[in-house]
Amino acid sequence: MHWIKKIVDDIIARNDPKIVIHTGKTPSGPIHIGSEREQFICSAIQIELKKRGYESIFNFIIDSFDPLKSIPIGIEVPKDFEENIGRPLYLVPDPYGCHESYAHHFSEEFIECQNDLGVYFNVIYAHEIYKKKEMKDAIRKVLKNLDKLREIRSKYIKDEEDDWNPVMVVCDSCKRIASRKGGVIPNRLEEWNLEKDIAKYKCIACGYENEKSISELLLKLSWRVDWAAKWAIFKVTCEPAGKDHCVKNGAYDMALEVCYEIFNYIGPLKVPYEWLTLGGRAMKTHKGITFTPKEWLKIAPPECMRYFILNVEPMRHIEFLPERIPDIVDGFDRIERIYYGLEKPIEDYQYYRDLYELCIIGKIPDKPPIRLPYRFCIVMVQLEELLGENKVIKKSIDYIRKIGHNIGKEVTDDDISDAIKRLNMAKNWVALYAPENMKFKIKLEEPTYRPSDEKEVGFIEAIISLLEKDLSEYELQGEIFNTARKIGIEIEKAFSIMYMILLGSNKGPRLAPLLLALDRDWLIKRLKSVLQKTS
Repeated sequence: MHWIKKIVDDIIARNDPKIVIHTGKTPSGPIHIGSEREQFICSAIQIELKKRGYESIFNFIIDSFDPLKSIPIGIEVPKDFEENIGRPLYLVPDPYGCHESYAHHFSEEFIECQNDLGVYFNVIYAHEIYKKKEMKDAIRKVLKNLDKLREIRSKYIKDEEDDWNPVMVVCDSCKRIASRKGGVIPNRLEEWNLEKDIAKYKCIACGYENEKSISELLLKLSWRVDWAAKWAIFKVTCEPAGKDHCVKNGAYDMALEVCYEIFNYIGPLKVPYEWLTLGGRAMKTHKGITFTPKEWLKIAPPECMRYFILNVEPMRHIEFLPERIPDIVDGFDRIERIYYGLEKPIEDYQYYRDLYELCIIGKIPDKPPIRLPYRFCIVMVQLEELLGENKVIKKSIDYIRKIGHNIGKEVTDDDISDAIKRLNMAKNWVALYAPENMKFKIKLEEPTYRPSDEKEVGFIEAIISLLEKDLSEYELQGEIFNTARKIGIEIEKAFSIMYMILLGSNKGPRLAPLLLALDRDWLIKRLKSVLQKTS
């Protein structure tokens, strides 16, 4: 059974009048795929709820009211752009000039990929929430219950700030919500009169002072209190959050207590999750350590990202490397074969059925899609110079027709379209991320390799016999291993023989896809020419 079912059990047990799921993100720069863990958990919750007959609302809150704290590495900005540090992200201009603001640029870059990834949410910008009466009333409630709020805070945060208050203000003059020098220190309200509904502040960034009605001021709550207020306003049922926020007596627990004690709402179900790292390094927008969903979609199918993340329980760490994309796509293809009964799982069959239904985007096909194996694509795209683009596509379509024949299914237009997409993705992957041992170029000149003994001759003859059969990639790879063992040649040596004949090198990509990608007549002729030189 998939782990999402337990989360959904707990959601249903709350018996909320409406089920509201939230996620959020500060668009301080490019939003990386680590953020997809939260989106996919919520998407999976929605899918499982729908299977059980429950409707839900899924909101993605963009924290556009947060200040710009620094300029992330790798972002090209105009001269003097640092003047914007301390301003709310929605008031910072887009450095590229194509969106309404800095916040809109980086959030929309992320949002535009989500439907392709099977994530469907309502987009809500935080600065728009703060214009609403409900949030203004929440701020008034905070100011009215400040002593109680300070008492709650003191249980979670140990400091000497006896006069702390969580209400920040955007300066009417410089438009900053925080100082831009010596660290980002927020502007706080200094005085207020709730009966007259007025408040006073002095900007620590520029020194400007003003007194206005609470309704007119641009006010924001500090984030733990902000979190609680949003939960209460939207009546949030569940919101996943990173493990750092979810530790015992951490930010999430404080926000839950504030939500209940100040805003009279029980708060959401807490779903903690571990980090998704990039090659063992935590992805950090401000340090320029990112890999975005948009980058993923250039090199791999969206279902495969869902598989990669949803196949791991939330509190287990995930490490991602673009170089491992072929393994990830192979993994998704395997659970698809299991789902349609084309392969038997070693482990729990029901788990894989559940997982596949969470990964597939749109309606689940009645019959199994015919997938062009990604590793075959990797080989084919590197043969384009030799064969030409049209022949690469033709051979790829012929290959999926062979797969379809083996499982008794006709190839559809969707299967062909999917194969061409995979070829294009594999081409991008080879250009951008492929390790050297997966790159190759067919050596057109006469091979210099000569068999050194009868075992090597026998191995080449056996390969010719295998090529004359109609074997799948997996069957051929297995038969190559078996043949080497029977003849008594070490596996590494056996593969090296084939690479020397074809590539002029003793290393190369996975052998079976390479052999199947080449023209069979040309390949057999090449192998026979090597044998002729030994006789």
